[in-house]
Amino acid sequence: MPYSNEVFNTAKDRLTERRTQALREADIRREELYVQFPRLREINTELLSIGAAIAKCVVKDSDKDAIKKLSERSLALQEEQDRLLVDNHISPSVTEPHFHCQKCEDTGYIELDNHTVVCDCFYQLMADVAGEELNALLPLDRCTFENFSLDYYSTSPDENGKIPFNRMSNIYNHCREYADTFSVHSRNLLLRGATGLGKTHLSLAIANEVIRKGMSVIYVSAPQILSRLEREHFTYKFDQQEDTFNSLLKCDLLILDDLGTEFSTQFTVSCVYNLFNSRILEGKPIIISTNLSMTELLTTYSQRFASRLIGVCDTLEFIGKDVRIKKQR
Repeated sequence: MPYSNEVFNTAKDRLTERRTQALREADIRREELYVQFPRLREINTELLSIGAAIAKCVVKDSDKDAIKKLSERSLALQEEQDRLLVDNHISPSVTEPHFHCQKCEDTGYIELDNHTVVCDCFYQLMADVAGEELNALLPLDRCTFENFSLDYYSTSPDENGKIPFNRMSNIYNHCREYADTFSVHSRNLLLRGATGLGKTHLSLAIANEVIRKGMSVIYVSAPQILSRLEREHFTYKFDQQEDTFNSLLKCDLLILDDLGTEFSTQFTVSCVYNLFNSRILEGKPIIISTNLSMTELLTTYSQRFASRLIGVCDTLEFIGKDVRIKKQR
């Protein structure tokens, strides 16, 4: 789906800024090198002059011997330049621009099968731009692995004979390993359990680590994002709706919190399935947290959604008593 003009233009401006910065830094490195080795400047100036002369000869269909002599002189200068760099242990790439994307050189476009097409980096940048608003108020600094405490979980068996401290220790370790080894091919996670057991905290802790890896993460609550999509749809703001959906689909990791607490309508149920299924088909990981039991998931959504959810997600069952109440004591 296309992005709005606003998102496209913002992403395009950032690409231009990236390219300009890379070229500017290359010019600075080149000038520093010329100050240290003036002969390199002389060679570069003569090479530019020869290039212009060859072009002029070609346009005027001049004597081929003249073009040959110019080409031979150009080759000799390039060899001298290479020797000078090697003798001084300087990489030839030092004066080349270090583009963010080597495929398109930060232009946003590449040539493919004799056609100009949009580079993947441009699509990713548009997805990042569209998703920034969704993450604007994300409390990442308050929820990390370092400040997640297991002390609030009981070491005594619950009514089912399970020890909350042991279960939550395993879940904590699982989430930490998931974050440490995260890639675009990571498994999906389903965090299930009652309110106040740490699902949101550990989800945000994962988000923190994945963002530090330089990957894009969008973290949204189900009520918030489904309400937004529904509002954009029924007020005919289809460009905004496409931007929102694209950002949710294209980010490296989507975290959908509090699934099941939204006001359920035919539209929201359809949205949940389409978003989840689209990411699965794209092979992009998603983390879903919910207070609903498996039976409630079946009732609220559908057999198709619930069975697919269970089939493609590693399910982590949170147990214990509301941690937030204990923290207030």
